[in-house]
Amino acid sequence: MRQTILILFLFFNSIITIGQIPAHIDSIYSFIKRNSIHRNEVNWDNIDKGFKTKIKLAKTDIDSIKSFIYVFEELQDFHSSITYNGRQYSNYPVFDDSTLKYLIPLVNLSNQRTGSFIAKTLPENILYLQVPGIQAWGDNVTVYAQNLSDTLCKYISGTTKGIVLDLRLNDGGQFTSMASGLSLLLGEKYIGGGVNIELNQTKMFTIKNNNLWINKNQMSNLIPKKNINLSKLPVAILIGPNTRSAGSILAISFKGRQNAILIGDNTANGYTTGNDYFSYGNNFFLNLSTSFSIDRNKKVYKLSVSPDIFIRGEDDFYNIENDKKVKVAMKWLRNHSH
Repeated sequence: MRQTILILFLFFNSIITIGQIPAHIDSIYSFIKRNSIHRNEVNWDNIDKGFKTKIKLAKTDIDSIKSFIYVFEELQDFHSSITYNGRQYSNYPVFDDSTLKYLIPLVNLSNQRTGSFIAKTLPENILYLQVPGIQAWGDNVTVYAQNLSDTLCKYISGTTKGIVLDLRLNDGGQFTSMASGLSLLLGEKYIGGGVNIELNQTKMFTIKNNNLWINKNQMSNLIPKKNINLSKLPVAILIGPNTRSAGSILAISFKGRQNAILIGDNTANGYTTGNDYFSYGNNFFLNLSTSFSIDRNKKVYKLSVSPDIFIRGEDDFYNIENDKKVKVAMKWLRNHSH
């Protein structure tokens, strides 16, 4: 009898541990339920039942991870994710074939150009500056910010009439590197932030001494190579469906700035939330949408950023002067330069 009990114990214990991950499943689920910015938009009774069913059926650790992705699906949250053993798991949006045909080349090119800044002087003393996504942590946050600032300072001059800031390949990453690197353009002031589910501001983005501050925390430590004020220089920001996450928030940072306009297509839907990282061990990280982005005028962006001048397609990243959005941007800059 004692041997039978021992066998049963080992059997049931093995079932319990099959789908285990190195974190307490109930704690993570409760945390998402309490802190997701989308939590008031769903029926949690239904999600509770669905999640419990999926966890009970989980046979592997990946099955357990996918149970959380189910929660993101029900929340219609495309921005939150879980990183487990170095791999990221998310709820990805579904696109029709025509949209995919347009998006895939943009995504592939943005992946190739991550962290590489392209600058070119266009006719009539207009500067073109392409800022793709930036993946940076720790000391590299300032390194990339300094590189971006240096690129801007290298090409800007006293005769520059305006800037075409291209964020169409900016798929997100490190917002601090982007905002600090472009601090000369953004100006020494409040540039936006984030609000909670009650629309009370919880994050304040400010440029001080050419570096981004979030609330009372200085996020980088760069020194521009030129001591110039570009905060009123005309800027035309190009955006599109591959502009997302930190790229979208960077575009929002220019909303309300004097002599700035957004040109192109809507940014990626569902990626304007502010996210926070939470660690549940060395190999399990939760990246959760906890706020909505706001601009300098406190306008809230829950889903995407719309351009002031709408243009779909007709991109030419290999011959920028033939790019339709660049042409429209140059025309606007000519009309708004002093």
